[in-house]
Amino acid sequence: MIKVSFLARAAIGLAVILGGLGWMTLTHETARSSGREVILQTNPVDPRDVFFGHYAILNYRDFGDRDVSVPRRDPRDFQTGETVYVALNPSELFAMPGAVFATREAAAAAGAPFLKAELVEAYAPEGEEPEVFWVRFDLPSQYFADPETAIALQTDFQTANAMQGRRDRWETCRDLQQTAPDRFEQSWMCEDFDLADEPRADIPEYGVILSVSETGEAVIKGLYLDGQRLYDSLTGPRLTLERDA
Repeated sequence: MIKVSFLARAAIGLAVILGGLGWMTLTHETARSSGREVILQTNPVDPRDVFFGHYAILNYRDFGDRDVSVPRRDPRDFQTGETVYVALNPSELFAMPGAVFATREAAAAAGAPFLKAELVEAYAPEGEEPEVFWVRFDLPSQYFADPETAIALQTDFQTANAMQGRRDRWETCRDLQQTAPDRFEQSWMCEDFDLADEPRADIPEYGVILSVSETGEAVIKGLYLDGQRLYDSLTGPRLTLERDA
């Protein structure tokens, strides 16, 4: 029997690991470059993890676990738990879920990009055919950023959340003043409320730029940041932002 030294075994193991990583990188880059580009809207989140320093995409606004309205179809086309394909309907900038298809070929024939999903439940009012489907998407959940980008994103998201908070507070106090004067007078948040002091600045919009393959899988290409399309680059830092609160 031929004995293999420890160093030789380690070298072989390292080569296998590097080969696997290289194949994963090649597959990922191929998917990035060959897929169809779509943007899904996300809610602002804190992009910096205490331990890893990454920007985690935790909340796709219209593509979490949710009911998806689709055209009426024969319920026998679908089984709970099976893989389905959801067409993406452009809604101005951000894509929205569209019709659900039982096969990849049927989804491709429709012409729009589509995402693979799991059918959780077909729902309909009693006595009616199902026309609403609850599907679960398997989308990338984390976006790793260089330190400069993570800091810029964190600052920008904090500003966006503050702007949203001011807007929500103004709308709440306005509604209370108009519909429930007693509650308005007793509300601590409305003590200094001035109807004329309406926040008018546009709240930033955020999204994830995805490359969607012909099989319905998605990989991240970059981020959409309030009018900017920021594509991943190995030359970083990717982004610096300054915004008035």
